[in-house]
Amino acid sequence: MVIAADVLDGETYKRPENLPDSFCKTSDKTAPEITLNGGSVVRLKIGEQYEELGATVTDDCDEVELIINNKGDINNKGQYYVIYSASDSSHNLATVTRQVNVAPEYHGTIYLTFDDGPGIYTNDLLDILAKYDVKATFFVTGAGDDETILREFKEGHAIGLHTISHSYAHIYSSVENFFDDLYAVQDRVRGITGYTSQIMRFPGGSSNTVSRRYDGGGRIMSTLVSEVENRGFTYFDWNVTSGDAGGATSAEEVGDNVIDRLIEYGESVVLQHDVKGFSVDAVERIIQYGLENGYEFKKLSADSFTAHHGVNN
Repeated sequence: MVIAADVLDGETYKRPENLPDSFCKTSDKTAPEITLNGGSVVRLKIGEQYEELGATVTDDCDEVELIINNKGDINNKGQYYVIYSASDSSHNLATVTRQVNVAPEYHGTIYLTFDDGPGIYTNDLLDILAKYDVKATFFVTGAGDDETILREFKEGHAIGLHTISHSYAHIYSSVENFFDDLYAVQDRVRGITGYTSQIMRFPGGSSNTVSRRYDGGGRIMSTLVSEVENRGFTYFDWNVTSGDAGGATSAEEVGDNVIDRLIEYGESVVLQHDVKGFSVDAVERIIQYGLENGYEFKKLSADSFTAHHGVNN
């Protein structure tokens, strides 16, 4: 792996108005600013031509030249970096990198989904997703702060509904209670983002049997799976479980579970929880594996593969 290293980042500096030109010759401590054209992550298939989009450079004092150094053979599978650098006459150096992921032909689609948040680890997760320009789906509750949900939305992730309380005893005691709870989290998301989400996930999944404890023998899940669709919602289960809700207790276990269960040449809806730090810690490895092996990452929409389970109550 080639990265830009051993360089000094320029200090933040804005040249005051009416500053004499001589100032730049003696006191310039600000590096040029480099802004990439296009995304910071590019995905290519083996043999696909890389198109250089370039970057723009600005500097307070000088006209500076951009140097582009393309490291690696993009005809082979791997991760490569294009390094953009610029220095001014005072020897202030700036560098930015663009990551190029070269993978085999399409191997499958991965939908990363996260339940029960937002939580204290969600912003760390969002940083990882932004690093690789990967979009995910968050099935949110009444937990966490509004700012995190707004960040999820602004950064292009899908916001789904997971009930406001996530209380099995409440939501599965009656159809009325379930929808009151579901509409409450829908209202929360709309109030934060202005967007009315119509995608959802049942706590415990549509196949859950815990609902039997609270529905008085009414087989409530059989009613709910039909009624949510009657009311315009699309519900999603999963076909790849990370085990982070039971069994797995480390990032290594979560990563192994997901990677070993990915569906070749098909669609993998992965269940994780962003309220669990060790599960969030596994995400970067999962993304790297997917990008290096020809998978594409997508967020869920109403038209996506739903991975429905069989209803057991």
